Amino acid sequence: MAPTPPTPPGLPPPPKPLPAACANCIATLTLAAAGSVPAQIAYKLARSISGAIRIDYAVTSVIINPALGTALLLDHVKKEVLQILLPAVAAAAIPAVAIPGMPPPPAAAVAALAAIDLGIKIVQGIEVQGKRYTLPPIAPPPPPPLPGMPAVVAALPMIAEVWVSTKLLMPVLSRITGSFGQQMCHCTNTVPGEPPPTAFQVPADYKQIGVPPPPAVPPPPGAPAPPAMPPIPRSPAVPAAPAMPGAPAPPAAPAAPAIPAAPKPPKFSF
Repeated sequence: MAPTPPTPPGLPPPPKPLPAACANCIATLTLAAAGSVPAQIAYKLARSISGAIRIDYAVTSVIINPALGTALLLDHVKKEVLQILLPAVAAAAIPAVAIPGMPPPPAAAVAALAAIDLGIKIVQGIEVQGKRYTLPPIAPPPPPPLPGMPAVVAALPMIAEVWVSTKLLMPVLSRITGSFGQQMCHCTNTVPGEPPPTAFQVPADYKQIGVPPPPAVPPPPGAPAPPAMPPIPRSPAVPAAPAMPGAPAPPAAPAAPAIPAAPKPPKFSF
């Protein structure tokens, strides 16, 4: 094993790696609704020395890699795998023990998480260390009451009681209660040992799928086209100059008076 690199000055030492181990677990969920029937889910839990976790259910599996901040969701019926990014949560504020089947608390709620040490006892023949975590209810303000509507019941705090093996640091018994109801997890056959590397690998014949892409953002509307310039009015045609009225015909010159014929000379008879 390679030596652990020294911690830079001024930084806290990195947490010690958890022992590699495997366990078989059963989760029993009882909803708060009246008449709800408890439902049981069996799963297998495996953890490597590197901190990777694999949870196997009936037809699905979850592989969590804290170092990469990713989780792989495997569908063994469709032979598909979906990779998602884990939410960023302050590692120093998260309880050291993860509760299988429950997502990590949101970063905004970690600061309000209170822990109480429950001491050491024997559960199912295994020495365990107990802690109780209380998360105050975080809910939006209730809507204004409406006439005739029943009052809204206040949300309950979420309380997680976890008993962990002092030797393998694997959960043996956990109970979570809240407004949703109650979930209990029992883990048995907890054994030490490094799982095979293939447990944290995706089979070669599985198809990688992705989250459906968000709808394309419509392009921003372009600048409106400037209004068409009105056609330049043409200059009105210059009206043709009115035809000059014809000059009056000059008066005809008076006809010269006819010259009287010369008188015939008188005739003389002898």
